[in-house]
Amino acid sequence: MLSSFLFLIERGPNMKRLFIFFVTLTILLSACSAPTVDIPAASPGPSTEATRTRRPSRTPGPTKTLIPSHTPKSSNTITPIPGLPIIPTFTPTFDVRTIVTATPAPKAECPKVTSAENADLEFLDLSFEKKENRWNAEENLLNFLNQYGAKALYDAAKSPQANDIHDVLLQDLTNDGEPEIAMGAIWFYIFGCKNGKYEKLLFLEPDGYLHPASIFSVKDINLDNIPEMTLLTGVLSQGGHTYQIYAWNGERFANLLVSGDKDYPDSGRIWVEATGKIHYTDINNDFVQELILDSGIPVWSIYHDGLPWRNERTVYSWNGKNYEPGHREFAEPEFRFQSIQDGDLALSQQEYDKAIELYQQAIFNAELKTYSSEIRQNLQYAWLNGLNNSTQPTPTPPAPDPAEYPRLAAYAYYRMVILHSFLGETEAAQVKYATLQEKFPVESPGHPYVEMATDFWNAYQSSGLMYEACAAAIAYADAHPEILIPLGSDYHGMQSHQYQPADVCPFR
Repeated sequence: MLSSFLFLIERGPNMKRLFIFFVTLTILLSACSAPTVDIPAASPGPSTEATRTRRPSRTPGPTKTLIPSHTPKSSNTITPIPGLPIIPTFTPTFDVRTIVTATPAPKAECPKVTSAENADLEFLDLSFEKKENRWNAEENLLNFLNQYGAKALYDAAKSPQANDIHDVLLQDLTNDGEPEIAMGAIWFYIFGCKNGKYEKLLFLEPDGYLHPASIFSVKDINLDNIPEMTLLTGVLSQGGHTYQIYAWNGERFANLLVSGDKDYPDSGRIWVEATGKIHYTDINNDFVQELILDSGIPVWSIYHDGLPWRNERTVYSWNGKNYEPGHREFAEPEFRFQSIQDGDLALSQQEYDKAIELYQQAIFNAELKTYSSEIRQNLQYAWLNGLNNSTQPTPTPPAPDPAEYPRLAAYAYYRMVILHSFLGETEAAQVKYATLQEKFPVESPGHPYVEMATDFWNAYQSSGLMYEACAAAIAYADAHPEILIPLGSDYHGMQSHQYQPADVCPFR
């Protein structure tokens, strides 16, 4: 509508008066509309022990949206990944209305070219025997471009001599009116016109196998009128692989993934295991696509060294400048400690109802398995036997640690005490605190968590401040670090969170 008004203004004085009339009419009509009224949220009822009355979700967007199954290329099929929790719809932190169209490159000035009908294409042979061609690949490509043009090189790259040239793309990637040419030729290049000749606009090193980056997708995923190029940039010995996202920023092709090193702003990358995948989809209906990463499960020695494993899903969202990691979740827990850690993760993401459900699951789900360093060692032995087709019997699983369940269950009750307190649900917090004291007396392995809850409770009752209450709980954990080990430590696997005293109470 605004563009229509601007058009009217440009048409002359009469149209300007018409524009003023429309604006005045709009203001009068909006003044007559009924004011909005804030509707108070329903008051939650007290919690029970085995079951819990469902409250309105406290996380943005109470409905849940299925995410498409990960595929190598984009797909419009919406199917959940088996065994992986569905990502709830969330309110975007990036306002799509603030999207600014990326600055296009200046109008391209390309060299005048001649027909390539009789051009010598021998330089396109980049096999290992052609060492001179390999060493001079970039120079040879630029010479050909400046003599014959990008379309001629695009066609030549399909010739039999070009067996070692991959992922050739001819497309306007800078919005300058002329197509750039991208290709993997030992290295990965993007060439484009500048000041009357072709120049190198992007250059990426090959991976450890001397394979150049390959194109995963090219599309405008953030609605800035510049296509983003997602690249598979490397594969490691056990199948793990990395991705990067490049786009023209008005001056150069920049990596849109956040780098952890300010000296190397283009070093940001996404890592997935051998079976991991990525895909794009719009999960919050703002028309800007999110990048969904499914970590997958590793193979070979990494699997052995880091088990137990689950698929981990991470949502990368556009913040107006970069794609940055946000919402995380794991596939369904197999072991009880995983349900505890999933609950703590959900709480850290303000998914409070989900956190309560996961803590309840840790307490009441009899199908969750026990875990210990001895059980982990047994799992590693069993995996090695299967890998080597060993005829030796699988080692007998060790007996469950009888202390693990009361410790984890007590911690789950403790977490519900502090969460209900934070939410102002005093009655529910009192119920959980009383149950914690009743179920885990002094002689129970879970009693230290009762003591930590008591320090929290007393500090909160006296001060009314979550900060003071959390400080008391953290001080207890700092003085008794042994209570952190069952929650997550070095023997819980590479995906496990290793707990520190500050983790026991996040409301600070």
